[in-house]
Amino acid sequence: MAEKKLFVFDIDGTLLDDNKNLPESTRNAVTSLMEHHEVAIATGRNRTMAMEVIKDLGVNNYIVCNGAAAYYQNDSIYTNSLDKEELNQLINMADENGHQMIYETVDNLRRRSSEPNSRMVNGMHHVGFPVPDFDKDYYKSQSLVQCLIFYTKEEAELYENNKFSQFRFVRWHDAGVDVLPADGSKYETITRLAQHIGVDNQNIIAFGDGFNDIEMIRHVGTGVAMGNAEDEVKRVANIVTSKNGEDGIYNALKNMAFI
Repeated sequence: MAEKKLFVFDIDGTLLDDNKNLPESTRNAVTSLMEHHEVAIATGRNRTMAMEVIKDLGVNNYIVCNGAAAYYQNDSIYTNSLDKEELNQLINMADENGHQMIYETVDNLRRRSSEPNSRMVNGMHHVGFPVPDFDKDYYKSQSLVQCLIFYTKEEAELYENNKFSQFRFVRWHDAGVDVLPADGSKYETITRLAQHIGVDNQNIIAFGDGFNDIEMIRHVGTGVAMGNAEDEVKRVANIVTSKNGEDGIYNALKNMAFI
């Protein structure tokens, strides 16, 4: 009997096309996979933002907030929160630099600034969601798993390069960056899920397109970059398939003889 495989899919730019729709070929391919293999979603979205796609596909295994939380058969198996001391330092620094932030729990988003600027508006539009409600002190009463902070690549030096030992910074938009626990990533949590299921790393096949997918694409058994992926993602992938709106997932799985 063939060894069990775990297939992992990013959402935006991978499962969804550029219009945030799920192609019928993708739906059929994933449905076919689930008859014989384990399937999971790994996304930068939180659970609330990802749930429509999760339910649409009928997937019960998912990793949200860039690896900060994992669910197997819809039950929580792992959560990783941001360090509160460094979070306070980050908030103070963002305020000093005039950079807006969004707080994120597994299920909710709140913005720190009363009036969202164009960077925040454009960033949220990029993922197809409205700007979250305002609650400046939301972080004081909640356990945050991720923050979004809006600064350009030219401003990255203000925060990155080991200025925060408990955080890692992953860019997902021209002016948008995810702030994660230093020991957190999609790949690290995929390995936790795989161990829970009983699947070896060599039997993990991951599909992605963005900067936050690079680690998982590089380190899983087979990393598949979408045709629309960032060049850095394509360079570390084992396979580059066609674009997200051109049956990329279906074509890759067909070529690998999984469907």
